[in-house]
Amino acid sequence: MALKPDVSAFGVSDSNSEATVPEEGGVDGVCGDDMSAKAGEGPEPADFCGKTITHNNDLDTTDMLPTSLSPTHYDIHLHPNIESGHVVGSVAIDAMLNERVERIVLHAKTIDIQSVTVYLQSAVVASVGPEAISYDAELETAVIELPSAVGGVADVPECAQLIIAFTGMVSDGMYGLYYSKCRDRSGEMSRMLVTQFQAKCARMVFPCWDEPATKAEFTLSLTVPTSFTALSNMPVAHTADHGALKTVYFERSPRMSTYLLAIVAGELDYIEAVSCSGPHTSSGERQPIVCRIYTPPADIDKVQFSLDTAVRVLERLVDMFDYAYPLPKLDLVAVPELEAGGMENWGLVLFRTVRLFITKQTSLWIRQKAVYVIAHELSHQWFGNLVTMAWWDDLWLNEGFATWIGIYMTDQLYPEWRRWDHFVIEDRQAALSADSLRSSHPIQVTIKGSADIDQVFDSITYYKGCSLIRMLSAHLGIDVFMAGVRAYLAKHAYSTATTSDLWQALECASGIDVACMMHSWTAHVGYPVITVDDSADDNVLQLHQHRYLHSGKPTPDEDRIVWWVPLGLMTSNSEATHEILHKRSGHVKVPASARWFKLNYDNAGLYRVCYSRTALQRLAVAIQQGELRTIDVVGVLNDTLALVTSGYLRTSALLDMLASFKTVDGYVVWQILGFFLENLFLTWADCSETIRDQIRELARSMFAPKAAALGWTHRVDEDPLVARLRTISIPRAAWAGDTSVIDQACRLFTEFYLNPDDKPFHHDFTASIFEIAVRNGDDINYARVCEMYEDSQRWHLSEDHRMAALGAMASSRNEKLMWQTLEYALSDHVLPQDINIVIGFMISSHYRSKHVLWKWFCINYQRVVDRLGECSALLGHVVGTVIGEFANEEMATEIEAWFADKRTTAFDRTLPQSLEFIRVRAAWYYRDKDDVSEWFSKYA
Repeated sequence: MALKPDVSAFGVSDSNSEATVPEEGGVDGVCGDDMSAKAGEGPEPADFCGKTITHNNDLDTTDMLPTSLSPTHYDIHLHPNIESGHVVGSVAIDAMLNERVERIVLHAKTIDIQSVTVYLQSAVVASVGPEAISYDAELETAVIELPSAVGGVADVPECAQLIIAFTGMVSDGMYGLYYSKCRDRSGEMSRMLVTQFQAKCARMVFPCWDEPATKAEFTLSLTVPTSFTALSNMPVAHTADHGALKTVYFERSPRMSTYLLAIVAGELDYIEAVSCSGPHTSSGERQPIVCRIYTPPADIDKVQFSLDTAVRVLERLVDMFDYAYPLPKLDLVAVPELEAGGMENWGLVLFRTVRLFITKQTSLWIRQKAVYVIAHELSHQWFGNLVTMAWWDDLWLNEGFATWIGIYMTDQLYPEWRRWDHFVIEDRQAALSADSLRSSHPIQVTIKGSADIDQVFDSITYYKGCSLIRMLSAHLGIDVFMAGVRAYLAKHAYSTATTSDLWQALECASGIDVACMMHSWTAHVGYPVITVDDSADDNVLQLHQHRYLHSGKPTPDEDRIVWWVPLGLMTSNSEATHEILHKRSGHVKVPASARWFKLNYDNAGLYRVCYSRTALQRLAVAIQQGELRTIDVVGVLNDTLALVTSGYLRTSALLDMLASFKTVDGYVVWQILGFFLENLFLTWADCSETIRDQIRELARSMFAPKAAALGWTHRVDEDPLVARLRTISIPRAAWAGDTSVIDQACRLFTEFYLNPDDKPFHHDFTASIFEIAVRNGDDINYARVCEMYEDSQRWHLSEDHRMAALGAMASSRNEKLMWQTLEYALSDHVLPQDINIVIGFMISSHYRSKHVLWKWFCINYQRVVDRLGECSALLGHVVGTVIGEFANEEMATEIEAWFADKRTTAFDRTLPQSLEFIRVRAAWYYRDKDDVSEWFSKYA
């Protein structure tokens, strides 16, 4: 599943950030010399194999079902009434009865079981009605009390069958079986039926053993209106007509987990293509697999690019895994209302419309995201569906690998996009940011209960998981790494696996003790900062590793782990060397003639590097002279920013370096610079108008010349990354107050509004122009962009630009319009999945907007909960965004007190992380407020 929000990282991404900053600062310009002296105190550190500290990775079985029955096949029939939402269903479950039982316990939520008949060896042994069935709302189970015990006494498993009749309702949220709004063939608003079962919502639709390790085969039939196209994981076997209704019967599936079963039904059209991705024929060629994309009828002309991409990705994945696509067909469906960006149901993959609707009007950035999400979800057809994690504590096996494949495949298809460069500033940074919190969790996370499952679909699972795979594959070499992956897939096909199973396969392929290398990374929270002492005159660098925390120094107990760290040392006159630091301290030698050195070549390692101020100054000169590749410049900049916010360096150390980056053309570098200046502004915003003006003036001095030099016109033969830099520079210059950019954007907006058929700018600028026009315009521009959102076809807006119009509405600096937009966000005009777009744009629109948002949120909390659902992951994302930009202890205390009597089940990980983020940001401000003021006074 694609991660629900676009996860941000403090200082390198948009303002709805997950990251943090600290309490005590290091010595000005020195990387905390006293830190390495004190960090070794206390308990003896663990080595990187974890032999001193043991890690209990046993499953938390508290909420898991008894194993007295093991289902092998479900035969499900569902008849949803499209008008009333009432569902009538039945399921015949073939199972192995493993022991004598007096009751049967299975998952059931929001369904009513009407009757249960139990067969053993084809003979009825029990039959009960609703009076014998009780429900546990917390465990989401049904307990079926049998009249008498059934099953043999010789501990020999017997073949059993349960016939269960039940009723239910179509869900009013985006989980279980639910309605999604769409337009029918006549263009009128209609509804389609969709399922979202991951992680634990199959139980809302039929009684089952709803756990990933309990795999079974599925046969499904569905009764729907005759005008509907009905889809599921497998092809249609046959259809029976009943007048205005029809029953569609699907072929039997292979063994799979319940969360991968899927249904879509509605008025749909499709386009198709053939992929050579099936098993080998006798002639050695691969059998064709029909790939289709289904959309509401009016949108079928928007998905050709996505279909072509899916075919290319599928064929490359088959070659990469050396394993045929396991099912006879592959359908992709554009769903207007979907909680996540995509969902990897086996053979029936669902996507938000913005991820499949790619036209000539779509921006390059959204096109890149579409390729990534398609590759991510299709890689799950093997990594997650064919081989599934045994329990949710190993979710990273699914999502970390799919994230890595998504980026790797995007880079293979479009190397000119330099997708790994962007990974370093956004995805990897999100992992580093979240994992630098005391409230973070290990990648192999303990699941505290079923309510905790949805919350581990986070940046640690996705992006730290991906970063570790990137680090490991770089160390082993891609060929060796993929050989291990292929062996892993072949061995565990149609079954489940754990992290140790993957390590074992990679060890066999490489001859290296991978489990020992990676134990500290997956079993423990956090990552290290490598402090470099270059004060000696013998060209030897003394290295020390300690746990990095945004809040500064770790306590001795927090600093027990020693990581296996690939150093990747490069210098001004030598290629990168790949030595390993696997103890608390070590050393490496650099050539005597080296003018500069840098650790973590290619940013392949998941750690920070803390240089002395002298070393940083030498790197700044090298950057200014173009001696470092963009990805390594990004590493220096990201690490310096993180070390500034956590107190290892003063903010002035980074401000001193800014001029060095002006000569760098890589858009990723400028994106980080923009985010740093915005975060500095938002953190210092409540200080004074003077400091706000000074920060904007600094930003203007950097971005206004860049925007002017690049202009507003893309050239046909231009590097796409130059075009991307242009689309970053223009809005940043406007944010900083460049009147020439603001005036041009407002003029272009007015021209476009008045002449919808003659767009006077490139589509890459659409979002920026909308936002600048509303932020710097009057009520008229606000009304106009609202009109564009509601009538997007008139202005020929692509789906991403329609969302940009919604975001622009939230960009006004007028407090009255802020309240009006927030009220609008809870109306039927805005889908629940898009509410956080409004909040995310508003939080950074003006330094006072966070206070408006918090006041609105407190007043309307119950309405937000009702709109999103009390257990929805979207609620957690909204909470994190609303509170994430505050920067003082008083607000942290107020927020903590406000949530004290609220049910926080859906965000009991997000809330403490956000509160920690506020306190870290506050510590940054209070520690460096004088340092920043002095710097601006000196260089104003």
